[in-house]
Amino acid sequence: MAMDDYEDDMSSVGVTTARIENQHNQHHQQGQGQGSGGPVKVGGWRYEDASRYIGEWNQRGQKHGIGHLQFADGTRYDGQFQEGLSQGLGCLWFPDGAKYEGEFHQGWFHGNGIFWRSDGMKYEGEFRGGKIWGLGLLTFQDFTHGFPRNEGYFQDCRFMRRRRCPDVVQRAQKCALMARSQSEHPY
Repeated sequence: MAMDDYEDDMSSVGVTTARIENQHNQHHQQGQGQGSGGPVKVGGWRYEDASRYIGEWNQRGQKHGIGHLQFADGTRYDGQFQEGLSQGLGCLWFPDGAKYEGEFHQGWFHGNGIFWRSDGMKYEGEFRGGKIWGLGLLTFQDFTHGFPRNEGYFQDCRFMRRRRCPDVVQRAQKCALMARSQSEHPY
């Protein structure tokens, strides 16, 4: 996964759509046809492409529960998985220095979280389907928010209209903090 080229134009925040998928072959096929249930074992696996996973697995051999996934390109995800996809709270670090901390749904940034670009720009707020979408606040590298303030509604990574949303920013900060603390899991 590579980040898009960043633009200095504040109307386009420049977050790449990122989805953490169960793109690797399952290392075993126990319990086919059964529900995934909760985690049943803890262990690690190295994939043919040099990616590796350490964490919890379900009966069907899918990443399920808390785990750490390191991709061959240096991208790393630490967080919750459900049936092979990132689901719940997690942190995603990109090789260029960009990172996301917050909620995931079916492999996408989805819900509340914080995304930092590698150039220091930060977005705190709502995400949908791997994109900045909803209420949030944009902070530039110099810790300013622009003039007038870039706080309000974003759609498809573009700033659409101004609106104060301190409650959404606070929720995003809380989700990011919980995701960070969870990523320190001992696996």
